Amino acid sequence: MSLAKAPNLPGTIIRLAIIILAALATACATQTALTLEVNSKHVEGAQYLPQELTRMMTDLGYQQLRVKDPVTEQSVTVKEQYGQYRMLFQSLEDSNIRIDIHIVKADGRIGLHFYDIHNNSPSSTSMRLYEQLRQRLNHEFGAENVSDNR
Repeated sequence: MSLAKAPNLPGTIIRLAIIILAALATACATQTALTLEVNSKHVEGAQYLPQELTRMMTDLGYQQLRVKDPVTEQSVTVKEQYGQYRMLFQSLEDSNIRIDIHIVKADGRIGLHFYDIHNNSPSSTSMRLYEQLRQRLNHEFGAENVSDNR
């Protein structure tokens, strides 16, 4: 067998890796999130929003997960990226439930992205926890400042 007819093994491995990564990206992209948005701009008494949301999420039965800071590459509870504070929480009741929180620093808008990471559609437990979160946000920030984008 001559070298000219030998398969291009490194190229084949790279193509296979790209196919696998594309399949994984597609699987992750199809995961649905329920989203709650809060406009805290007109809420009186709002202080440092990451601290207030951490307290609220702890009260609701979530633990805060550490994330990698893009600048320092250290593990942090609140990362700053793209003009936002970003935090991640996981339910103590159901470890499949995660909430990714984005707070826009300029105007205090808050996005809470609720995921049931192992289910394509929300389970009865995740819907109950989502409703508890929505009710608590209504109480903390006023129903007129909370929108539900299911």
